[in-house]
Amino acid sequence: MSPEQALTGMGRYTWQATPSWAAARADMPEYEQVLRFAVGSAIGRRSRSWRVWVPRRKSDVYISGRSLGASVKASLHESGTSRFALTTEWVRRKRFQAPEGRDQRLAVEWERPRPIPPRRFARPFTIIVPWDEVRERDALEKGAIVWVAPPADGMAVHFDIVYTPAGTIVSGHPGERSMGTVLVGEVELENTERVFVTALARPMQESLLRHINRLRTARIRDASGNQILQNGMLAFGTEPNPDANDGTQVGILVDITRNQ
Repeated sequence: MSPEQALTGMGRYTWQATPSWAAARADMPEYEQVLRFAVGSAIGRRSRSWRVWVPRRKSDVYISGRSLGASVKASLHESGTSRFALTTEWVRRKRFQAPEGRDQRLAVEWERPRPIPPRRFARPFTIIVPWDEVRERDALEKGAIVWVAPPADGMAVHFDIVYTPAGTIVSGHPGERSMGTVLVGEVELENTERVFVTALARPMQESLLRHINRLRTARIRDASGNQILQNGMLAFGTEPNPDANDGTQVGILVDITRNQ
């Protein structure tokens, strides 16, 4: 059984009738829910930090690198349609012009897996932090951040976004017993679904290592044609949902630093 397939049967849960819509709304937080997390420690080697947030009384989940929140983000909409795109604010501020024939925000859309009552969880998104992205960094991280232990060489921390169906009561968190995941945090949506962020160190596949190496050695130039020798980047893609042959996709985001 793959780690992804194990997500569908993790944890202890019971099924109960979903509470009335009015009661569910009354229990929802009156503020934006935010989770911030990273690999490493605040005073030592660390990765970039990440942010997952849910606007008040909404069932849409947003994901971004904390330092990139004003420029690019992933959006997991309640409808199931998901997007990875430049933000509207950044496009306006920079007066960005997309290449002819491309969406103005360079958006990539996919249909995400949905949790199915009473027992099927769904993993629509994963952030991958390779072991060598845990490094010395100049910028300090401030505020409340959940820190996850760095992985061994050749490993990567996978931050999985996992949805549970409305009305499902979970003891513990997804993958705690079956996979040994670490709980980063959870939020509750307006539609009473719950969304967990979990972390797990996994070996890096050769195909992923080759892909990262190609990106790290690619020649990149600025608007004036000067070669950029060092910069951070995000590699985004999707893969077929391993738990259902229904055309849904899982979004994958990989953190990469280029050094030349």
